[in-house]
Amino acid sequence: MGIPTINEKIITPKKHAETIKTYQIQNGKWELTADVVVIGSGAGGAVAARELAKNGWKVVLIEEGSYFTPAQFSSDEFVSQARLYRDAGFIVTEEQTLSILQGKSIGGSTTVNWQTSLYPPEYVTNEWAERFGWQGYSREEMDPYVSEVHERLGVHEVPDNLINANNDVLRVGGKKLGMSPQVLRNNNRGCIGLGRCGLGCPINAKQSTFLTWIPDALEAGATVVSNMRAVKIRDGKIKTVVAEFTPDAYEKAPSEIIETMEIKAPVVIVSAGAIEGPALLQRSGIGNAWVGRNLKVHPTSTIFGKFDSEIKMFQGPPQSIVIKDGHNQNGTGYGYWLEAAPYRPTLASSLVPFYGKQQFDVMKDYTKYNAGIVLVRDGADGEANASVKYSLGRRKVYFELTPTDGMNMLKGLKALAEVTVAAGAKELIFPFTRFTEPYKVTGNDNFDWILKESTRPGDLTVGSAHPHGSIQSANDPEKGAVDLNLEIYGHKNIFVMDASVYPTGLSVNPQITTMSIVLRASRNLASQKEERTKI
Repeated sequence: MGIPTINEKIITPKKHAETIKTYQIQNGKWELTADVVVIGSGAGGAVAARELAKNGWKVVLIEEGSYFTPAQFSSDEFVSQARLYRDAGFIVTEEQTLSILQGKSIGGSTTVNWQTSLYPPEYVTNEWAERFGWQGYSREEMDPYVSEVHERLGVHEVPDNLINANNDVLRVGGKKLGMSPQVLRNNNRGCIGLGRCGLGCPINAKQSTFLTWIPDALEAGATVVSNMRAVKIRDGKIKTVVAEFTPDAYEKAPSEIIETMEIKAPVVIVSAGAIEGPALLQRSGIGNAWVGRNLKVHPTSTIFGKFDSEIKMFQGPPQSIVIKDGHNQNGTGYGYWLEAAPYRPTLASSLVPFYGKQQFDVMKDYTKYNAGIVLVRDGADGEANASVKYSLGRRKVYFELTPTDGMNMLKGLKALAEVTVAAGAKELIFPFTRFTEPYKVTGNDNFDWILKESTRPGDLTVGSAHPHGSIQSANDPEKGAVDLNLEIYGHKNIFVMDASVYPTGLSVNPQITTMSIVLRASRNLASQKEERTKI
């Protein structure tokens, strides 16, 4: 599949000289007007931009990251992480308790995600309704939007011939233990299992937003500008979004560039993600005390299993099997689920809790290891102990596992160890930092001891690729930062439309839910054009 021709209209640094000439930009400062400014081009911003542009709004979308075509996607992990991920793939919390993966490019995390396409179970959406007033979000009620998203992205079950050995560990081990492994749905057209999803799909099979919603927005007349970081939003009847040029780390900037943008519009949509979105609002003095609070991350931990045969976890679609048996602990709606992770050598080695020769010996046999992951729906104890704060000129992230979330993590690790051994693993590498060598499987293994392990900071390696919920929506400003239309309390015509708005942990990979909810919200907003844009 080729790149949509319309993408040539994306204003990248290489087009700055032409843009400066066309718009007679003076002193590197581009001043322009629009009906709406959309900040961010991922699962939220791209959908909102498409929907509004299609309905006649003059849309300007800015994205901090660069625009990459498949020819620029590299299998070099260091280069790809530096270019495609925020903080080069390692957003690290202030206490060093968590490392977060998040995309940063035209397409946001949809450029580098692992395609998993799910919608939350009913007990999650019921909690949204009961606690936060989110009515009408069950899978059945949202079907028109979810189905439209599925169609646009080519969502379908992973065919059996593409289920790789890494994921098959979950299927084989889970079935032996009487669990219910399920085949996942992925969003692609023409996937051949290259396994390069996390580095950008080199054949355009994965239907990231730069291949779908962004071209749709451009066709409808939207202006899309890469490499522009939103610095501040000035509120008022007409808002001003101030953005500054952000060069790509591996490409020399042209001699003539647009240094800053000042975009005036009556409506602003913040789709900058659950990490940068709160920071932007805080430094702009916008929003109540819920901005940046109750960050959810789906805390994740890994067990590596060593097998006699080669696994080559990096080959094939990254995620094709899921085990949800632990999803709903004691009817609370909180728990864990098991998936696989296609770690390449750099990321794998960073997760092996050994040093020196012991770490090197593990990595020599890298192709024989599988990687299973436990993901926890955080928030079982109420508000998550995680937040985003902008202070002293810097964005800071804080995180600590709460007691019940920690116990659910241990339950998940116990289940994952049992599944991996049932599938034939001979050694396990646990994420507990007290281990100094792999655990040797004996055949008479009992993993009840895992439930007594410490989850205190520093004792357990925890990561995340799903930051969400830090600008949560609720029917009352005492319970959230944005209302049920996703408009920020106390600030007319400033909206948040991305994964930040979820009032609880999502319990599934966020892409499909985010696109569906933003499609609903932006379609509702689009119908109010005259009221919202009238000056």
